[in-house]
Amino acid sequence: MVNVRDESLLVLNLFGPDRPGILAALAEVLQHHDIELADLQQVSFQKNIGLHLLLKFGAAGQSKDSAVKDLLFLGHQLNLTANFQPLLPDKIQGIDHRKRLVLISFGDTRAVAGLSKVLAQEDAEIETISSNRHHGARSFEMILNIDGVSRVDRLKSRLMGKSRELNTDLAVQNMAAYRKNKRMICFDMDSTLVDMEGIDEMARKAGVHREVAGITDKAMRGDYDFEESLRQRVAMLRGLTLDEVMEIRNQMTLSPGIEELLTTLKWLGFKLGIVSGGFDIFTESLKERFRLDFAYANRLEIKDGALTGRLSGDIIDAAQKARILNQVACDHGIPLDQVVAIGDGANDSLMLAQAGLGIAYNAKKALDRVADAALSKARFNHVFHLLGISEEDIREAMTCQAL
Repeated sequence: MVNVRDESLLVLNLFGPDRPGILAALAEVLQHHDIELADLQQVSFQKNIGLHLLLKFGAAGQSKDSAVKDLLFLGHQLNLTANFQPLLPDKIQGIDHRKRLVLISFGDTRAVAGLSKVLAQEDAEIETISSNRHHGARSFEMILNIDGVSRVDRLKSRLMGKSRELNTDLAVQNMAAYRKNKRMICFDMDSTLVDMEGIDEMARKAGVHREVAGITDKAMRGDYDFEESLRQRVAMLRGLTLDEVMEIRNQMTLSPGIEELLTTLKWLGFKLGIVSGGFDIFTESLKERFRLDFAYANRLEIKDGALTGRLSGDIIDAAQKARILNQVACDHGIPLDQVVAIGDGANDSLMLAQAGLGIAYNAKKALDRVADAALSKARFNHVFHLLGISEEDIREAMTCQAL
């Protein structure tokens, strides 16, 4: 018997085969002895259960020994191993969501080993970990206590780097934002929604692909001022006919899984749209095709059925993308921590940083520093998991779309 006469708090640990009614039976005993359930955590695994209860006893003189006897007897009846641990009031740890991160890794044992080593080195504690299978993918979800972490930015950077090294997808989110349902999603277009760079394809038609592609690559890495690089590339397209541009538009290839993703998100009521540094000829086509709520992109100047080599209106660069995301969210009355942004280039960095969940898709390494999640090419289906969308939701959405 544990001597509990001088303790007002006890931790009750129970382990054994799972069955319906365990918590109900425990709660009945606690209620009978007027014991407050101060905290609770349950883990069920392969028809076994681990149950941890923080018990707070009431008025002085209350018989704790009697309660402990009843709880031990109940554990025996339920075929559970039970033990008690005293806990001092100043040792109670409340859950501060600002000091918790949610880590989701779409990896295997190597990923768990590599990531957990980084966590240990950075003094981050794993409070809970569970394994899930979703939409054909396996993931591990960890709740992390980062009270002891000196630099959270370094922790996230190291986790992203390890995930990239292992070629696995990863998300690391603040728990407060993670717990809030997302309501709006902003997509970049080129190399994100579509598996191409529109300006490179136009350059191919105009016979200047090598020159334009070289500038595009530098701009997406952040090595070149975006506005200046865009004006230079558009100038090279002078004389390209509108018919040739429309031919490229009509042959756009969607990134793998995008049609299923957009159809499902639209059916579930998300506000969806495009904020692109590309061109409105392409974004408007996608907006109409998928009935998106908004689309913002740069406008090509066209005269006499051909490109003039100039742009019309304001340039949508990294800063403008972030402003548009903020304004659209405000217009719809949606807090930023309920907004998702997905992109691949340096000009998406501010937009991803503004959103409650910023996802780098098949992105350059530099984008990992501001993103909450990094997905590899052809893994857009992992977005479903990050948003808590079930396979049943997907099937129902696709079925309704087909009718």
